[in-house]
Amino acid sequence: MDFFDTLGETVANAGKLVSSKTKEVAGATKLSFQISQEETKLRKAYAALGKAYYADHADDMPEQYAVYAADVKESIDRLDSLAKDRQILRNQKRCVNCGALMPNEDRFCGKCGAENEVLVKEERPEPEESAEEQKNGEDGAEKAEKECPVCHARVDAELLYCPDCGEKF
Repeated sequence: MDFFDTLGETVANAGKLVSSKTKEVAGATKLSFQISQEETKLRKAYAALGKAYYADHADDMPEQYAVYAADVKESIDRLDSLAKDRQILRNQKRCVNCGALMPNEDRFCGKCGAENEVLVKEERPEPEESAEEQKNGEDGAEKAEKECPVCHARVDAELLYCPDCGEKF
C-alpha cells in the first residue's frame, strides 16, 4: 500500500506544481499585456506631445531639436507631394472651401457647393461604355444617381450640390 500512497502523493504534488506554474505564467502574461498597453499609451502621448510642440515651435525650434524638426518638415512635405501626385493620377482636386476631393473638371463642389476652378478639362473622347457599365460602378454594383433639376446632369446621389451648375439638391 505504501507504493500507492507515494504515487498518490506524487501525483497530487505534480498537480499542485502544474497549477502553481500555470498561475505564474498567466500572471506574467497578464503583466506583459499591461506593460505593452502602457508602452503603447506612452508612445502615443510622446507623439502627441511632439506634434503639439512642433506646431507651436516650428518657426523658432531650439537647436537641440532642429534635426528632428527638419525630419518632420521633410516628411510633411513629402506626404503633401505624394497626395498631390495621387490626386493628379486620379484626376482629382481639393475644394477651395471645404477641402473635399472632387473631379478636376467639376466647377462646383458636390459637398458644399463652392465654385472652384476647372482644371485640365481635356477634349478627348471617353471610351464607349455599354448601358450596363454606365449603370454600374467599377465593382459591378449599381450606382445611385439623380438628375439635376436645373442642368439635367446625371450625378452621384450622395452629392449635395450639382458639380456642373452648383444647384443645391
